[in-house]
Amino acid sequence: MLNPKHLASLVAIADHGTFAAAGTAIGRSHSAVSLHIKALEDALGCLLVDRAARPVELTPDGAALVEQARRLTRVLDDIRMIGRSDRLAGPLSVGVVPSAMVHIAPPALADLNRTHPALSLSIRTGLSGELAQAVGVGDLDAAVLTGPDLAPDDLALQVVADEPLVVIAPADAAGTDDAALLSTHPFIWFNRTTWAGQQIERRLLDRGIATRTAMEVDSLEAIEALVRHGLGVSIVPDHWGDGPPEGLRILPFGTPQARRRLVLATRPKSPRQRAIEALLTALRGASEPKCIAVTEA
Repeated sequence: MLNPKHLASLVAIADHGTFAAAGTAIGRSHSAVSLHIKALEDALGCLLVDRAARPVELTPDGAALVEQARRLTRVLDDIRMIGRSDRLAGPLSVGVVPSAMVHIAPPALADLNRTHPALSLSIRTGLSGELAQAVGVGDLDAAVLTGPDLAPDDLALQVVADEPLVVIAPADAAGTDDAALLSTHPFIWFNRTTWAGQQIERRLLDRGIATRTAMEVDSLEAIEALVRHGLGVSIVPDHWGDGPPEGLRILPFGTPQARRRLVLATRPKSPRQRAIEALLTALRGASEPKCIAVTEA
């Protein structure tokens, strides 16, 4: 059987480029790392590291083994998490859509870090679809997403926040209601490759509102700045809490008002369930007062 400590040395070489740096990273000597790699090569009957290269390079067999070793490391971490009831510790990888990364995620992650300092958080941003896929295949433990219209079968979704959608326009924009603003001014799309952008597009189609596209961006902050400078109108989640920034006119989008849900996506029966529950609590606390009475999505 392959020794997990030997595999950890190979992964460290892949990450740090030299035997010495790898040893420093995992708390072992240069000679110990070298012995680990030699033991792996003897067990597998192939060279894993090109020692003549400077810095050293993995052979094709070594690179292939590193990818499997990373997967094995995650499985072993999952096993170690089972039964830990004294405290939350170990790695927790979380994906966050950009629209939640500015206002909800930072205070939630800071609270989680203060409450459970032994947790080692790693954060990745991306589109909802990409992050959902990463959770499904085990590359992420959890992800904050825009709630999909159709929930994936392989994921558990729990509501983090329920945000009303609003039309934002320059403060002096003419138009008596949201439909008038949207149809008479240039429209700035929230990226339609995102689940949130696609939901906004469907709701516009359902209402029969024709917009005049001006541009399409994937940052709420950029959209707000563009609108404030008079370059168009847009539809975004209401995330301001204490009130919108100066220079914007805000109207509800639709009657009843359309909404965007943020959800936490996880794999059912995750071995990191206690850490995920702590993350969910922190996210809901950071999203108040927009957090609704929470139920399974």
